[in-house]
Amino acid sequence: MAAGHRDATAPMRVMPENEQEHAAVVQGALSAGLRYRLAIDSFFGATHAIRPNGAKHTHSYRVQAVFVTDGVDEQGMVVGFREVANLLEAEAKRFANRFLNEMYPFTEVQPTGENLASVIYRSLEARLLEEMPGGPRLVSVTLWENPTVSVTVEGWSDAA
Repeated sequence: MAAGHRDATAPMRVMPENEQEHAAVVQGALSAGLRYRLAIDSFFGATHAIRPNGAKHTHSYRVQAVFVTDGVDEQGMVVGFREVANLLEAEAKRFANRFLNEMYPFTEVQPTGENLASVIYRSLEARLLEEMPGGPRLVSVTLWENPTVSVTVEGWSDAA
């Protein structure tokens, strides 16, 4: 190659004036065109009974919410990570140490794992839209009633 000519197939390197600008350029290149899926877990114990004749019993629930976003901040972290973790934790605390059958909507419908996961999904989705418009989007909620049994709910448009 002749002196002074650049290979057109080689990536062009832009050297910013300072390290902070350089870090921003590198961070932008790393995250460009990527989508980030964030999974957050929380735990709570609650009691329920499946009507009409089910025995009252307790579960140690694990709930996982999965969020998706197409961006990270200048530090390379998903925007709103702490905020969505706090939303899930608040949701788990709402059910902790409660008899689910006495809480709406379980006064009307069975307090099954499927219904509990759906209630958590709907509540998280509404709070996310209210508190973080334009932020991460809720993809799914998975609820474990024990270490080997779980149910996952997701918005229809997200289903594979």
